[in-house]
Amino acid sequence: MKLRTKLKCATVVTAVSATIVLCVASYWFARARFKDLMEAQVRAVAVTVAAGVRPTALASVTGLQSIGTPDYEELQHFLQQVQADNSTSEFPFQFVYLMVPTTHGATTGFDFAVDSTQRLLETGEKNPEWDGPGEPFNAHSADGGSALIESRFVSARYLHDRLGEWLSGYASIRALDGSLVGLAGVDIDHNKILRQLNLLLMLAVVVSLVCATVVYFTVDELVDRFLLPLTRMGAFVREVGEGRFDARLDVETASEFGAVSSDLNAMAQSLGCREQLARQNTALAIDVERKRETLHAILGVDASLNEVQDMDILMERILGDARRLLGCDAGSVMLREGDELVLNYVQNDTIDAAHQRQQRREIQNVRIPVNGGSIAGYAAFTGQAIVIDDAYRIPNDRPYHFNRSVDDASGYRTHAILALPLRTSTGKNVGVLQLLNPLDRSGVARTGFTTEEVETLSHFGSAAAVALERTALTRSIVLRMISMAELRDPNETAAHVKRVADYSVILYEAWARRYEVGLAEIQRQRDILKFAAMLHDVGKVGIADSVLKKPGRLTAEEYTIMQQHCRIGADLFKGRESVLDNACLEVALHHHQRWDGAGYPGIVDVGEKPASSAAVGGEPAAMKGDAIPLFARIVAVADVFDALSSKRQYKESWPEERVITEMRVNAGRQFDPELIEILLENMVQFRAVAARYA
Repeated sequence: MKLRTKLKCATVVTAVSATIVLCVASYWFARARFKDLMEAQVRAVAVTVAAGVRPTALASVTGLQSIGTPDYEELQHFLQQVQADNSTSEFPFQFVYLMVPTTHGATTGFDFAVDSTQRLLETGEKNPEWDGPGEPFNAHSADGGSALIESRFVSARYLHDRLGEWLSGYASIRALDGSLVGLAGVDIDHNKILRQLNLLLMLAVVVSLVCATVVYFTVDELVDRFLLPLTRMGAFVREVGEGRFDARLDVETASEFGAVSSDLNAMAQSLGCREQLARQNTALAIDVERKRETLHAILGVDASLNEVQDMDILMERILGDARRLLGCDAGSVMLREGDELVLNYVQNDTIDAAHQRQQRREIQNVRIPVNGGSIAGYAAFTGQAIVIDDAYRIPNDRPYHFNRSVDDASGYRTHAILALPLRTSTGKNVGVLQLLNPLDRSGVARTGFTTEEVETLSHFGSAAAVALERTALTRSIVLRMISMAELRDPNETAAHVKRVADYSVILYEAWARRYEVGLAEIQRQRDILKFAAMLHDVGKVGIADSVLKKPGRLTAEEYTIMQQHCRIGADLFKGRESVLDNACLEVALHHHQRWDGAGYPGIVDVGEKPASSAAVGGEPAAMKGDAIPLFARIVAVADVFDALSSKRQYKESWPEERVITEMRVNAGRQFDPELIEILLENMVQFRAVAARYA
């Protein structure tokens, strides 16, 4: 409950309660006063009646025999006159009568003598208690007992009989010698008195309600006026809390509120100064953080020189780091081949989100001429960075234009573009890095790229170009080794090696996500695995042509010789000078191991002595299950899948359904069953790789 409501409720309840109590007290005081006045009135009238009665006349009335006598008539006429004179008053006398001391033993001590009117019952008949002098007076008090009129002087009592309830007043009538002759009595209808008291009560209630209403609205207005400065202060504090430090509080009062207002205004001014200083510090911190991130990204590319061996993985990492560096929604890398740029590496968060997945989007065999026609081609041709704020509003006098076909096909909207040529330290152009649509830290699109961002990306691009050049050299060496094996083995084609490598990376990434392996570790391991998978059959260079190129089925002895390619390949890497050497050794040695232990070569020690192409005696212990290195298990699945799916000199390619059936049948026998499950879950990606290297 708010302070305003609490204050109003407390004040109103207190004021209204006090008003009601005052009115009720006034009512009870008036009630008591009114009753006292009525009792005094009936006593006074009784005294007046008693004073007008001739004692000797009353003393002569002794019973029914006195009716009609001159004294009786005198007394009755007097009483009737008194009643008639009072008939127009607000409280007229219902009965005026005289009583004499009883001679009949009535409980009251007095007998009826003379009455101003004849009392009747509700039926219209005469009341036997009042049909003549000498009848006992048997009225009762309000509590139901007999009303004993014991007073010898003046008194007032509340009585009731069969005809109703009455306020009765009595006064003694005495002879000259002071002896008691009788009593003069006056009755007023008690119900009329009660009605008057009820009117007083209603008046008190009305006065209470009126007073309470006046008090409520008065208090409501006074509380609002009292709390108005607090209301303004509350609004002021909310404005300051929302960051509007230029707000000021104006409370027109010289009381304590005025002093508090001055303090609050001073606080707002101080907070404004601090907020401005905080903004400057934040801007400085953001600038420092941005420069730190820039340096970290550039150093990260330098580290890639020693980490990444595979061109595809390096391109993805360069593109991802560049996008994170400048906060871009999309980007691409195009490698130069002669006079063309080949676009094979694209990332776009918006399109990926629309398809409810985050994955690489590879565009196959998109080639762009190195000339002035396209943005990327012009950047490669001139060696200059191209910065565009809106791709759809390029002036007509520019030597390049934007191709909207990709946007139209995907529903994407390209705005800002930064195309940076990638040049090595010797000035050689190796490709173009292109970033699209920069975003701020909250993910909202920015207008374009700043000069500082272009300079930052230039430094980044220089390091990236060096990394690409080195990786290209490493890849060239590996491809030469593969080509050497290809010259010896007609089945060991470059396309087969690349498919096996890409299949292996797909299987590893899916396996790593299952076991929540970190992204950095996945990137590092898949690079290593890709090279190891490409070199899995490099040991075939040591197998004789008579065995390696034999078109028919091998004999048992020839098959034993063929098995030696695992040991020969492992010997090429047994120095284990790097993590890559160790992975290549494990894959070359164990990619023909079976999950059930029936594969080859089993558990062997790769020593210093090279393996020969001749058969060796002895049976090594079997290697099976999880004891087989993970990379070897992965390459085994990828190698057999591609062998079954591809045409060889001794067989035609199998349909996909037959290949899948064969892989399922051998799950848990030849292959790791979990890897077969992963293969089946990723057939879409397997088909894409097969189409790419068809």
